[in-house]
Amino acid sequence: MSDNKERKSQGFPKEDNQDTSSLADAVEKVAKQQQSQASEIEKNKKVLFNLKVQHKRYDAILKRLHCQVNKLQSNRRQWQWNIQQLEKTAAELRKCIGMQE
Repeated sequence: MSDNKERKSQGFPKEDNQDTSSLADAVEKVAKQQQSQASEIEKNKKVLFNLKVQHKRYDAILKRLHCQVNKLQSNRRQWQWNIQQLEKTAAELRKCIGMQE
């Protein structure tokens, strides 16, 4: 009893069922929000993991493409060198044929 008198004198409202139910509602609302946030965090973790996996795949594909481009460039240089050598040989042979005539 003296506890209620002290509450009144300190300006505290009297506890009743409405305050208790609103407190319970607030606690329930907070719990739902926490559950929703935890669920959202789990979804985000899964999405992040999938993005990391996809990033690794794309990096591997990009690496293979770079290797293919380098190989093609190397082949092209080799073909150009071969063509130059054949043109030199052809020029030398033309020279030899021209000398014999």
